[in-house]
Amino acid sequence: MDAVSNTFSSLLNTAAKSPLAFIDREIFLRKNLKKYCPEDQIQTAVSSGTIEAKIPVTILDSIANAVINLETAKVTALSTAAGIPGGLAMVIAIPVDLAQFYVFIIRVAQELAYLYGWDDLFSENAKTASIDGDNLDVKTETELTLFIGVMSGVSAATKVVSKLFGEVTMKTVAKKVASQALTKTWYYPIVKKIGKLFGVRIVKSTFGQGVSKAVPIIGGLVSGGLTLTTFKTMASRLQKHLSNLARMSPEEYDEYQASITIKEEDIKFDEPIDVEALPVDTNYWVCICETKNKGRFCTSCGKEKPAGLPQYKCDKCGWEPPDKTQPPKFCILCGDIFDENDIVLG
Repeated sequence: MDAVSNTFSSLLNTAAKSPLAFIDREIFLRKNLKKYCPEDQIQTAVSSGTIEAKIPVTILDSIANAVINLETAKVTALSTAAGIPGGLAMVIAIPVDLAQFYVFIIRVAQELAYLYGWDDLFSENAKTASIDGDNLDVKTETELTLFIGVMSGVSAATKVVSKLFGEVTMKTVAKKVASQALTKTWYYPIVKKIGKLFGVRIVKSTFGQGVSKAVPIIGGLVSGGLTLTTFKTMASRLQKHLSNLARMSPEEYDEYQASITIKEEDIKFDEPIDVEALPVDTNYWVCICETKNKGRFCTSCGKEKPAGLPQYKCDKCGWEPPDKTQPPKFCILCGDIFDENDIVLG
């Protein structure tokens, strides 16, 4: 394999060696579902997935939004550090900021996948390899590449994940999916080309133009930190896609996946997104059940909006704290003090 083809694989494997990269599926699901579901439903979610457990997608969406906010806050806070302890400094060819960014991309990809019914993305071999500092196995690297492809706007990755959704999460249509030759090897050549596509972009951007344009498509790595909107945009793209799939009935999904065709021209990036031009919606309040709402009552649990509860967004750089009602004293991105000028919703 040539150097370009190896670039994305090296980056992915470097990031995966961080002790922060791995998410324990059972622990994650139990922790995030315990406020919403009885034990028997949680157990079904752990053993067979959240779709099989018949957990309402509105609840999964609410948890997903909270997860995205939390991971965004973490990666933003850590982006100014020299690096994450562990394997990140081992491969000098991969800039630390870029590898660090992908640690959190890998984390949020796992978390969103598990919320919407996926099995473990890290195989048992991959879990051991991560601990021992070895490279990922083909299955784990392939599935992570697909999810990162969806986050980065690669059409082919989105279509492959759409086709795999029935096989992995909607057990009721698994036989139909299997009958259409959805084996675990049919998409390997596609993923290999997607990885090469990432590699070309990283070589051109990271090593040719500097870290500031290193993230595929969006270009969100900035000297000394990450723009909050970049990570959030990528995570939200995956969340929206998985949520849309989860809302389909087995019959709707079967019709949908049968209509999907993957062509050579699908292995490309969507048009670049101008992060700075993206509108940031701040006109909402967050219920104690972690649902974002714009009306007087919570759409998930029915609780009334608390009176006189201000919510904050930095008026200098746009950073939002994970809990918008309890900002830190200073903005973690630009250092500006939080005061009445930063209130966006009273």
